[in-house]
Amino acid sequence: MSNRRWLETRKSLLKSVKGEVLRRLGGKEPADVRAYTAVYERELKKPWTVSTKAELMSAIEHADFVYGGDFHALQQAQRTHLRILRSLSDERPIVLGLECFSSKSQRFLDAYLSGELSLDQLRKKTKWDLEWGFPWDHYKPLFELAKLKKFKLYGINTPSLSERSGADLHARDKAAAKLLKQISRRHPGALVYVIFGDLHVASAHLPKVVRDEFGLRGASLQDVVVHLNSETIYFELAEKNLELSTDVVKLTDSLFCIQSSPPWVKWQSYLFFLDHATEATALDDGEWIDDDDDDDDDWEFDYTDHVAALVKLAAGDLGVEVKVDDLSVYGEDDERAWKDVQSKMGEKDREIALGYLKNAKPFFMPKGGFAYLPRATVNHVASLAGFYLHAKLSNRERNLWRLPGDLQALIWTEAVAYFISKLVNHGRKAETLTDLRTQILMASRSSASETKSEALRLVLDLSMSELIQLRQGRRRALQVRPRRTSSYLEAARILGGMMGERLYLAYRSRKLNENELLRWLKRDVTARDFANVYAGIVERLAELAPGEFESGSRLVKTRKERL
Repeated sequence: MSNRRWLETRKSLLKSVKGEVLRRLGGKEPADVRAYTAVYERELKKPWTVSTKAELMSAIEHADFVYGGDFHALQQAQRTHLRILRSLSDERPIVLGLECFSSKSQRFLDAYLSGELSLDQLRKKTKWDLEWGFPWDHYKPLFELAKLKKFKLYGINTPSLSERSGADLHARDKAAAKLLKQISRRHPGALVYVIFGDLHVASAHLPKVVRDEFGLRGASLQDVVVHLNSETIYFELAEKNLELSTDVVKLTDSLFCIQSSPPWVKWQSYLFFLDHATEATALDDGEWIDDDDDDDDDWEFDYTDHVAALVKLAAGDLGVEVKVDDLSVYGEDDERAWKDVQSKMGEKDREIALGYLKNAKPFFMPKGGFAYLPRATVNHVASLAGFYLHAKLSNRERNLWRLPGDLQALIWTEAVAYFISKLVNHGRKAETLTDLRTQILMASRSSASETKSEALRLVLDLSMSELIQLRQGRRRALQVRPRRTSSYLEAARILGGMMGERLYLAYRSRKLNENELLRWLKRDVTARDFANVYAGIVERLAELAPGEFESGSRLVKTRKERL
């Protein structure tokens, strides 16, 4: 697919998803909200240069205030700030000012940091689900890090100020600015790191109001604004084929933007969040609905439709046509999933499928087009699209659960599903060799679950077999034979993700052409000769990404004995 065609499909996808979000939130934005948003958008249309994490971190370390934009429904937004905070020097006090907590919750935040409240108690005491509502698990690592590194936590939200007009957005800036001034005075010399809705952190919004609140002193304040995932910047990078290699851009010495996720992914995550919101109400900066609109049927959410849409998107990228006519996707709360599994499968397959269900793992069964979606995330939806598309292209009709015989086919299927998910969200990250080293070390020092330990041993053994094949040209039988089927499934997921990452990079860099890729995708993974096909794919990817296999060799040599 040409770069221009790829850009057109992604812009169309973004427009479609944003349109669906807007429709579900009530339609047209009020004029004052549009004006507030326009200030934010103009800021991100300034000329930019490619920057680095080191340059960004240097600016942050020298700042008095850092304003980090937050798209509340996108977990990658919170993870981005978590990574920054983990990287900060311990030599200076750090204070976190968080929109996700009300200023009235301060005594509970203090009690949590002092050890008087657990995280679960903090969630209940602050009425998180009622007053904030966005996924607790997305933000929880920030609170855990604060306690571990002895950061101070402050709530700077004012829930009584609604989000329905631009005037209220400005009022929230003023209320937060007054609190931030007090916090700064209470902790002289500290770095105040503010995590607030992305529209608010535009330089002319909250940062300016804070400077005005300090009066003459405000002119000497050093602040840094960290925007996240600008749509404008993303497509400008994509025009130059830089979207995969550029994480940070600089607009001024104190204004940066981190590109950690494609723009359609953040809006898709918000759409999924809306489906699980208990009330259709104002949930994000500058977004609202009309309370008088009672047409709930228009908002019916269909998982199958979303997976099917991504199947068609990926098929279009690959230049193939796939008819989605037998797909049924069940969510985590759908009792029909359990009934279908129990009524349509043999005992062995039923046991495996129920294991997926109980452990909240997505899976797909080609016979009948049954798919299970444990959590409505973009990566899970895209992975299911990948499993379905690959099954259609390869004419697969059975589950790959005859283990260990199906292990290589299962790894390849996981790799293709991961690859397809990367076509949708290239910001997704597979477990790396560094991650695997850490897991192995932890497993050797703790009472890790038997399944996890078996899976890691199998990953090492499979990696050794591939290295021997590549270097000596001979096949090596597996030395590790897990007792649990779940260990094979977990090992296949890990190795499939790593293989899918290499596959995607080879494809997007045009080292692997579309015709060769399609030949691989259409191969029958249940055929007797698939082991030879798999070996050929491994060898070809080693040619395209030799560094990864060299790293794998070092991993196997240095960590093999730990398990």
